[in-house]
Amino acid sequence: MEALHALTAELHSGFLVLAFVGIVAVFLCQVVVRYRTRMPRLLVKWAVKSRGYFEATGYVAAVAGVIALLLSAYTGMNAWPLDQLLDSAIIRNKILLTIFATILWIGVVLIRTKFGRSLWTCPQISLLYTGLAVVAFGLTSTVGSLGAHITQGGSFLDPLWEAVGIDLTKDLSLDVTVAMFVAIGGVILLIFSLLAAVISGIAKEEFRPKNCTSWSKWDEPKIGDGGQQ
Repeated sequence: MEALHALTAELHSGFLVLAFVGIVAVFLCQVVVRYRTRMPRLLVKWAVKSRGYFEATGYVAAVAGVIALLLSAYTGMNAWPLDQLLDSAIIRNKILLTIFATILWIGVVLIRTKFGRSLWTCPQISLLYTGLAVVAFGLTSTVGSLGAHITQGGSFLDPLWEAVGIDLTKDLSLDVTVAMFVAIGGVILLIFSLLAAVISGIAKEEFRPKNCTSWSKWDEPKIGDGGQQ
């Protein structure tokens, strides 16, 4: 099981790095294409031709990364006794941040699945999508840094944590009372959000590219779309 955990950890790391690069690259290409008149012609041509490939790569890699991340969490929890895992502050932090990272990456996949490639026609949705991927990747990198502490006694990201005053070797979990209030508040917020979605009917709305392209001037990144410059 330890070997399987090592394998799945490498897999999810590789997939999620690829997803992060693909999603951020598409966003940058969209900005270049939008302001094509102010950009070098060669850069605009490259952005138009490559953004469709980046988009597909980012989505597929995110899906594969989430699957590998779930497998990695499963193999990691079964590789060692639970009491041994929870006895270490670093491992507790690793488990906590892995949960957050998994939730955010699932959110990235759900947004892309819900809106499709058309999400890139809306600057706000594409910014949310990209921002979520950036934060998720940051948490994933932090989890990897904790893994390096466990296996190697340190990480190349340590100077960054020291600069911002974060000690990952100490518990990052909240006090039980504070955690309870946060959990209750989260449940209440979720209930109100669901009620608002049902009452407003927004959940039944279908997203269409023309909803944004009519004013944003952003178009879809398509594979093989080399004619538009």
